[in-house]
Amino acid sequence: MEIRTIVNKLIEDISNGASVSQILLKAQIIAFNLADERLSLLVKHEQQGYSPKDEIPDYRKQKSMMKATFVDAFQNTQTVEVHTEAIENERVKDLMTYVYVKEPLVLVEEMKNAENGMVRVQVPVFAYPTIENLYKGYNVKHYSAYQYFPKESLLSIVETFKAQLLDMLLQFDKKLDWQLDISTGKNKSMAQTIIKNVYNIHAVVANTGNGTISTDDISVE
Repeated sequence: MEIRTIVNKLIEDISNGASVSQILLKAQIIAFNLADERLSLLVKHEQQGYSPKDEIPDYRKQKSMMKATFVDAFQNTQTVEVHTEAIENERVKDLMTYVYVKEPLVLVEEMKNAENGMVRVQVPVFAYPTIENLYKGYNVKHYSAYQYFPKESLLSIVETFKAQLLDMLLQFDKKLDWQLDISTGKNKSMAQTIIKNVYNIHAVVANTGNGTISTDDISVE
């Protein structure tokens, strides 16, 4: 199948609401034919998920609310909202204010269809001392902590990925010379420029731990 045919079919798939898995497979074929490392890596991460040390696109960064549970000397528990603006370390504050959704895009799509209205993410253990420091003098011990954000935010991740991919494909269709091979000469240069302009990744995440994301019966370690 000619690469332009695949580009046009993928445009149709996105426009007609095809599944994320189907979209990603066609995107993988296009990335392979372009031999573009940036696009290939993006598609791979969206298929397989991101590791804590990978660059993560801005659209996967979700503002959250944190709740922590404490236990006092009499084994009584109390859950409170943690106000992260009081954290002085900017890196820790960022990691405790936002959730970087690292799961494969197919799983993100499944999670957004769950009935639960909020997504819950377990806070990595390394953040526990910071939380405890916010409540010095209360004679309580930190027991657990979770970040929460609306399930609708998962839809925005899926739709933003689709929108950016569609933008790239439409520019390919308009600006590339389809009489020439897509991976050579001016076509490759033009394609790389389009990819660079469409995919502008800012967020860098490292050592965020292995928090668990769950919505009802869906759980990812």
